[in-house]
Amino acid sequence: MANRGTSSRVWILPKFKDPYWKEKRTSPKDYYVGLRLEWKFRVEEQEGLVNDLHNMGVRIPHCQSLEMPTTNKREYEAAVSRIKEENNQMLMRRSRYFMLQLATEMAEANQRELTKNERNNALNNEKYRSDYAMSDEDM
Repeated sequence: MANRGTSSRVWILPKFKDPYWKEKRTSPKDYYVGLRLEWKFRVEEQEGLVNDLHNMGVRIPHCQSLEMPTTNKREYEAAVSRIKEENNQMLMRRSRYFMLQLATEMAEANQRELTKNERNNALNNEKYRSDYAMSDEDM
């Protein structure tokens, strides 16, 4: 299981287009508006990722961010941080799925089967490892 607090975590999640965080100290109102816009964007992004993973048969992380309160700035900050983490996990899982699919297709093109070692290498690539503790399969 990956350590959630490590600085070596790989982020493949694209940044939000509006750099609202620059307004945190100078214009709190604009910062809050930007934060709410990012929340809306990340919720829509998450819906698409959940559908993708469901269609691929890949484990889906708990979407706890959707259950978090969002009534003030601090709660929104926590919820946005959590949903970004969840979406990053889903993107990493989707990437691992496609890497495994590509490795399988390459093996088939060479008229052979993917070995267990090759399969494990594709699934355990450090750059695309995700935090299994967030998976709903633990339920």
